[in-house]
Amino acid sequence: MIRAVIFDFDGVLADTMSDNCKAWQDAFAVYGFHMDAIEYYRLEGMGRFQITQHFIDKYFLDPSIKKDVVEAKEMNYKKNNSFKYYQYVHDIFSFLNKKNIPIAIVTGASRDRIKEHLDEKISVCLKALVTADDVIHTKPHPEPYLSAANMLGINAKECLVIENAILGIQSAKSAGCHCFALETTMSATHLTEADEVFDSHENLFTKLMTLFN
Repeated sequence: MIRAVIFDFDGVLADTMSDNCKAWQDAFAVYGFHMDAIEYYRLEGMGRFQITQHFIDKYFLDPSIKKDVVEAKEMNYKKNNSFKYYQYVHDIFSFLNKKNIPIAIVTGASRDRIKEHLDEKISVCLKALVTADDVIHTKPHPEPYLSAANMLGINAKECLVIENAILGIQSAKSAGCHCFALETTMSATHLTEADEVFDSHENLFTKLMTLFN
C-alpha cells in the first residue's frame, strides 16, 4: 500500500532543466569545454559537484576548475532562469494534502536554490525536503530516498516516487520505493526502469486521484 509520495524537483515539479543545462554549458565554456545536453540529462539527479567531477574525469579537464565551475553554474542559473512550475503541480499537491498523504521532495540541487523557488502552496504541504547538501551519496545511490522515507517515518516500500531521470529512477528503485516517471526531459524508452511512465502531469494527476480516492 502506498502511504506517501516523494517528488523530484527539476523536471518533475518545475520546468527548469533547459535553464540548468544552459547554466552548466556557460560555466564549462569558460574553460573551452562544450557540455553535451543529452549527456547532462542522463546525469540528472547527481549533486552539482558529482556532475562536475564526471565531466572532469571523462574529458580530462583540469581538476582545479571543479569548485569554480560549480559556483559559476549556480550564479549563471540565478541570473538567467525562467522558473515556472508545471501545470497541475499545485493541483496535485493540494489533492494529496487534502487526502492527508505525506509529501516530500528529494533533489540533487542545492538547498539554497530549492528553498528560493518553493512557493507557499508547495512548502506548506511538505513533510520532508532532502537536497544534495543533506546526503553523502546523491542519486543514483538510494540514500536520498531512504533519507526522505526515514524523515517521513514511513517504510520506503510504502513510498511512491515521481521522477523524470534515469539516475533518479535507479535511486528510488534501489531504495525499495515504487516509482512513476514523467516524460518531461527524456522519452519513455529511457525510463523503462520505472513502474509506470506518464506523458503529462495531467495523466499523472488522474492516476494519483485513482490511487488515493
